[in-house]
Order: sequence, then structure tokens, then C-alpha cells
Amino acid sequence: MEVKIYNAFIASPSDTNNERLSCDKIFDEINSGLGEIYKFRLQSLKWEKDVRPAIIDKDAQSVIFEQIGEKFEIFIGIMNKRFGSPTPRAGSGTEEEFNEAFKRFKERQDLEILFYFNVEPPKSMNELNLPELLKIEEFRKKLQPKGIYGIYNGASDFEDKLRKDLTKFFIGQYKNKEGIPVNAQQLINKEALRKLFKKRFNDSLKGFEDQPKIWIEPIISRTSELSQNPDENYSQRVLIEEILLSEKSYFINAPSQFGLTTLAHHLICEAWENDELWIYLDNSALKPHQVNKIVRSETSSLDQNPETVKCIVFDSFYNTDKVSYKKLKDLITANPNCRIIVLNTLDEQLYINKDENDKIDEKETIIDREFDILHLIALPRTQIRNIVQQYNQEKHIGEETIVLNKITKELECLNLHRTPYNILTILKVSEKHFDDSPVNRTKMIEMILFVLFDMGEIPRYKTMPDLKDCEYVLGRYCETMLRNENYSFYKSNFISELKSFCVEKFIELDIEIVFEILNNNNIIIIDGDKYRFKSTFWIYYFGAKRMHIDESFREYIFSSNKYASYPEIIEFYTGIDRNRDDALSILLTDIESIRNTVEEKLGINGEINPLKNAKWKPSENEIEKIQNEIGENVKNSNLPDAIKDQFLDKSYNQIRPYNQSIQKIFEDYSLLNLMQQIKASSTALRNSDYSNPELKKKLLVEIYNSWKQLAKVLFALSPTMALKGKASFQGAAFELNGDFGDTFEDRLNRIVQVLPTNVVGYFQDDLYSPKIGPLFYDCFNNEKNELLKHHQALLIIFKRPNGWKAQIENYITSINKNSYYLFDTVNALRTKYRYDFANENELKDIKYLVKLGLAKHQFGGTKPSLSQILKIDDSSLPKRENLD
Repeated sequence: MEVKIYNAFIASPSDTNNERLSCDKIFDEINSGLGEIYKFRLQSLKWEKDVRPAIIDKDAQSVIFEQIGEKFEIFIGIMNKRFGSPTPRAGSGTEEEFNEAFKRFKERQDLEILFYFNVEPPKSMNELNLPELLKIEEFRKKLQPKGIYGIYNGASDFEDKLRKDLTKFFIGQYKNKEGIPVNAQQLINKEALRKLFKKRFNDSLKGFEDQPKIWIEPIISRTSELSQNPDENYSQRVLIEEILLSEKSYFINAPSQFGLTTLAHHLICEAWENDELWIYLDNSALKPHQVNKIVRSETSSLDQNPETVKCIVFDSFYNTDKVSYKKLKDLITANPNCRIIVLNTLDEQLYINKDENDKIDEKETIIDREFDILHLIALPRTQIRNIVQQYNQEKHIGEETIVLNKITKELECLNLHRTPYNILTILKVSEKHFDDSPVNRTKMIEMILFVLFDMGEIPRYKTMPDLKDCEYVLGRYCETMLRNENYSFYKSNFISELKSFCVEKFIELDIEIVFEILNNNNIIIIDGDKYRFKSTFWIYYFGAKRMHIDESFREYIFSSNKYASYPEIIEFYTGIDRNRDDALSILLTDIESIRNTVEEKLGINGEINPLKNAKWKPSENEIEKIQNEIGENVKNSNLPDAIKDQFLDKSYNQIRPYNQSIQKIFEDYSLLNLMQQIKASSTALRNSDYSNPELKKKLLVEIYNSWKQLAKVLFALSPTMALKGKASFQGAAFELNGDFGDTFEDRLNRIVQVLPTNVVGYFQDDLYSPKIGPLFYDCFNNEKNELLKHHQALLIIFKRPNGWKAQIENYITSINKNSYYLFDTVNALRTKYRYDFANENELKDIKYLVKLGLAKHQFGGTKPSLSQILKIDDSSLPKRENLD
């Protein structure tokens, strides 16, 4: 079949580069979805790529018109904060391009015009150009009577708006309009069902009482081969519109609580808007003998004809349940001409155990229907931002980016999937207990449990169990699991054992209700014919509570060294009252011992630090580039939030929450054990606000010494990594990720240079809390080892506790003007300036320190004078010629 080409001309001033890039991204998505279904292709026309250079006696805008002409079917206009440069015929190139397109539209009606104005507030005074903004407002007023423009709030919102508008346009071009109601009664019936479907959808969005109802576009993948980076899956997602308009049947897989039921009701609502009747069936509520007549029964309840049903959405399907397959087979037999979308709740382990996943696909082949397999997956940071933004509008918690950072960090610390349900749970807790400091996970879990037990639904004739009683008895049960290393159980055993314990301790507690609450909220989930805690942190949390009150279990955890296998239990233990000197003392002894073991097994005496004699010898072009990146006119720190979100997501592994297995101790793997010890010691220290100060200082020094030991190993492994791309030692494996150069020498040089950043980056979140700043500075100011001091400087730059600027200012003035350490410090500051979410004062401090570092390098001396710092140019970025 011939593929129809749609050309879309993008008209906009020069400050809309991100929006213009988004256009091509959206076009690719539409081409792989609706384009494949309806055999069309959408491509952009832009002056920067489709206008060839020409030397003629005409203005630049005339060149664009002459070469592009009327070779487009869609016109997309965009305006941000600039109106653009005037032409001989209009106030700007963009205005003239619109005028010509609208003239054509009025004459021939052969053109779709979309125009968007950004209403996002300016992020800096430099964006506040009043004459330009007045021109934009006048132009918008001119378009208002024509009714052809929309507004957007930032580049990310533009992407969503354009995607939806173009999708509606192509649906209108290709959608069969048969079956549209033609009389008043049909219109009344259609509206009644719209309200019913909408109510079901809204009910599915409700998680807690008084919670804002929030819907965001889900991320649906064609493959279970998930990338660690969530943005890669986001950019390749399947659009809802493709599922709505396709003739295919689908299996959509996801673990529990990923939002399959909400997706089902959303699909039904959207299908009804497209004049198609889809019906919802709940497999868990459907008896096998009802399958043959269920569609007729359901359509009758909706006062609709069964013959008009286009699709059946079959929810609560379980791939491990033979009865589910039998019901699906009967459903297909009874409705041979109807599409079926199966929403399949499957085990998280199948996303990391591909052999088992293959078995599921094999089982599906016994059904006489071809299904495309899709996967509902977790959200990237930019989608979490959308949820936070909507929630904050109704229940203001705090500044958007601060709340977003807190939510993403808590999800990562708790090893929870980035699903709407988990995000909303933490937002609900944050309504009354918001603290933007790093996570005390013990307190966080206490608050989550409080929300679940305080607001959960139980039968009216039952009494809500006391949370402290629940923690007490569950602590005993988790102690048994940790001692026996057996983490699955039968429901009957769970209930009988805890009942016996309650009798023993004279506690009155309804264990059946406890199990029901835990099961309904997916804290405990079914696993084959047994149950297990869905996330391992619940075992560690309840185990830590048990340690706190039971001396024998506490002694067992410390003496057996089991905490090295699961450092979370020490984190939760120290977080209970933040005054656990016993834990710090044991950790101090153990981490020192394992560090010495790594040293012995490495077999290299003395220091390894190739950075000691490394020099900063950048070319003049590199120095100019650094200066440009901090320029007032560059404003890299004002990159769109979506770009910053993507940058921060590069270090997030979305596959990790699928693996909730309990680690075992590998005593022979000393380096792996050391890394675990560092994590355990760091989280314990972070939680120990009220512990003995001398003990805290000694433990911090030992943590830093262990960082140095890890760096020593990595320096030793760097030639192997440069040669093979990966290396391993004592149970720990390392692999290059990204471009490290083409030659061995380039790769080796690059690996060595980034090692300090990687070591600090790996452990920073385990150790840092704003309250720990004074302890950091005490250690930093007394540090004599160059590499260790640089590690600590990077940590201070990355986290910026109160008083950080003076500390880094002193550090910059103390190091050699040509040293690697100064070069790396400046680069770390540049990265933070460009990508971090920082307030205006922080940006000024970062910029000052970058200039201080550049002036130190250029002029030498101990500390550059103010006049020398001012000589570092911040406005030398070459201006790109614009044709707007």
C-alpha cells in the first residue's frame, strides 16, 4: 500500500529550540503508531534543515518561502518569550509565516493550522523582555477570534499538547464515523454512558480518602527487555491511540498495582468518545459458567446491542491460573469477531527471569487468538513531575522540584516501583509530614503504615488493629524468617504462628484483619501457592523493630555479620531513635577489618593515585568553552525541567525494584562485602544524630578510608576496563557506560579521571543528610590525604549543605593552579550549574566558584583577587544567526 506523506512546517522564533526538537520526537512516535496502522508518514519542514544556502538579493524570509513554498499539509506555530526579528512584510518571520498559511487556509481549506503560546512564567530577569512580550500578546489577540491557538506551560507540556492534538487530527482524517448517534434519544443515551464510564474511571483513580484524582499517560512498552534508563522506554512507548485504533488483540502485562485497572477504564472512556462500545469484564468476579453469556448480560445492563461491542477488556487475568486461561478461551469462542484486551497481572520476577517469561508466551499459544504482547512499566522522572504538579495544585505540599526530588529519592530508597499508586501513597504521607531532607526510611515507613492502617477499609464489625501491636508481632515473624533464611509462607501458618505469639504475650490482636490489610495493600502478595512480602524492606523494617526490643536477636544480627548482606536492617535500626552507639561501634570494627582484608587480597602495598601528578592542561578552546557555559546569556541552569529530569534519571536503574530477593553473605568476596559495609555504615551514621560525637567522627573517617580503598582497586582495574570494557574483583563487577574514547589510551585516561566522581556518586545518598554538614566539615578541614580530600570536596559540591560555599572556596584556593583536582572541581561545579535544580542564590554561588577556579588556573597565586575573577569572561558565546 502506498504511504501518504504529511509535511508539517514548524514556524517559531529562536528561543523554542526544545519545542522544535520535540516536534520530530512526536512525529516519530506517531509514525510508529498511527502511521503504521493507517499507512502514512509525518515529517517536519524546518528552515534549518530544509532550506539550502543561497546568495540572492532577497531577505532571508523570502528565501524560506521560495524554497519551502506550499509543500506542507500542517502548519505548527510556536511562541515562547521572543516575538522574533521583523521582515519587510510583518512584525517577525513567524508572524509572516502564519499570515501566509492562514491566507492559504481561507482560500483552499487544505491545511491544518496549530499555534501554541507558552504561558510558563519567566525563569530569570533575562527572559523578561517587555517589548517582546507585548508583541506576543498583541499577536495572540489577533489569533483569538480565529480560534486556532492553544497554550502550554513549558516544553514538557508542549510535547503532551502537540501529541494529543496531532493524534486527534489523524483520527479525524482516518476514523470511520459510522454509528454516530443521529437522534436526540441516542445522544441522551450516549451522554448517560459517558458519565457512567467516567465515574468508573474516576473510582479506579481513588487510592485514599480526599486524594486528588490524577491521571497521566501510562508508559506501555512493546518488550519486557526493559532498559535500566526509564527515559529510553518512555521515548519508545506505545501510544494509547494506537491501542484504541488498532484492530489487534493485546495482552498488556504488569505487576500488581501498576495501574492496569485504571488503564482499562481509561481505554473504555476514550473508545466511547470515538463512538465505539468497549465493555469491561473482571476475571476475578466472573464465574466459569457465566463466560458464554457475560457479554450479552453486560451490554443489556448498558442498554446496548451486543453486536455493537468492538472490544472486550478482560481485567484481573493471572498468567499462573489455569482457570483464567479456560475463561479466556471460552470468551474468545463466544465472541469470535470481537477484539480482546487482556490485562495480565504477572510476577515481577518474570521481568528479570526471561526463561519463565518465555513459558508464559508458550502458554498463550494454546489460545486460538493471536495477541500482541505489551507491558505497562514504571514512570520516568518527568512523568512523576506531572503527578506532583497536579497533586500540588490541590494539596500544596511544597515547591514542585523539592517535592519531586523527595518523592523520587524515597521511591529509590524504599526500592519501590515508580507507579502512580506508590507515588500517591508517599504524597499522601507528605501532606502532613513533609521534610525535604534525605530519607529517614524508618520514619517514612512508619508514616506509610499509619496511612494504610488509619485509612484502610475493613468490615464495620471489625476493630482496626493497633499499629504498634502489629509491628511487634510482625517483628517476631520476620525474626524467624531472617534466622531461617526462608521468606515465603502459607497464610494458615502465618495466622496460626502469630496467634500463638499473641497468646504467649497476652496481646489481643485480630491476625486475620492484619493479614487482610497487608494483603489488600500489597505489602504481602501471593507467590505461587504461598505468600511473601512484596518488598524486602518490610522484612528489614519489622526485623529492625524486633532488634530494638529483643537483645538476643540484636546480638544474633551483629555477631553473625548478617547485616552486611542486608544493610537496610541497620539503617532501620539506627533510625528508630537515632541514638544507637552499639551499632556504630560494631560497624566501625567490622568495616576496618574488611577494608584490611581487601587491601591484603589486592596485594599492592602503598598508595595508587595516578591523579596525584595529573595536570590541568586544557586548550584555549576548552577554557573558552568553560567560560561560555557559565555565561549570563547561556543560562544552562535554566534548561527545561524535562531535560534536567532526563539527566538525573541516567543514574536511576528502573529494573532494580523488580528484584526483591534477599541477599546471602559471600564471605570470600571481600570487595563486595566492603561495599555493603560502606552502605550499612553510611546509612547508620546518617541516622545517628544523637550518638557519641567521637564515635561518629571515627566512623566517618573509616568510611572515607574505605572509599579510598575502593578507588585503589578501581585504579588497579582501569587498564583492564580500558581494554575489555569491564573488570571484576572479589565479587564486584564494573563496566564502562558511555563514550570513553576510541583508543586504549583515551579510555584509560578518561576512566582514571572519572573515578573520584563515580566513587562519591555511588555512596553519596547513603551518607548525606543536611544535619551531617558540621561533621563533614570537621573531617574535611582536618584531612591530609589529597585524594580523600578531593572525594570530600566532591561530596560537598554534590550535596551543598549549609556553609558549603566557604568550604569549597577555601579548597580551591588551597590546591595547585595546574592540578587535576582544580580541573575536576571546576567541572563538577559546571555540571551542577547546568543540570541541578538550584535556586537563584545557589546558582550565583556555583557561578562564582567556577570563575574562582578559572581565575586561579589563569592567574595563579593563593587566592585570585576580585578584579582577576571579573576578568573571566561570561558573555563570549557566539550568537547563532536567526531567521525568525
